[in-house]
Amino acid sequence: VVAVSVLKHRRIARVAGLPDLWHTRVRAGAFHGACERLGVRSSTLGTDYSGEEGARATRRLLSGETRPTAVVYDNDVMAVAGLGVAQEMGLAVPGDLSIVAFDDSPLCRLVHPSLTALERDIPAYGALAARQLLAAIAGRSVGSVQDTTAKLVPRASTAPPRPTT
Repeated sequence: VVAVSVLKHRRIARVAGLPDLWHTRVRAGAFHGACERLGVRSSTLGTDYSGEEGARATRRLLSGETRPTAVVYDNDVMAVAGLGVAQEMGLAVPGDLSIVAFDDSPLCRLVHPSLTALERDIPAYGALAARQLLAAIAGRSVGSVQDTTAKLVPRASTAPPRPTT
């Protein structure tokens, strides 16, 4: 959110995953909190994390009366599907719409334009989760753990919004 806010986006949407999952709720709190602090209008649509649902949510967002100028997706598959929908609708990415993905899989570099993404060290994240699980199985106390913060990898899918007339 901060990255697209720095680009002067004032209407940012999020295409999220299943709202009952803990990490989806944590992301929702962070997203809406950041938008509120930055004075940015925000909206979120929940999905099942699939490309089909990501496309459907994107179509709904971009068909609205006040469409967002930037969309943040909870995974790369939905972001790629959202990029396809934007292009089908005749919107230029990033001229009319900026797109940010989450995970930074190779998909982000294979599409055109390449997608700006939040990058995490997935193998390290998995290793941390495995260590926590093994500790719990061994009967050791396991507390809350904060993983490293995701890093933004800027690519061709983000730019300042076009001035409104």
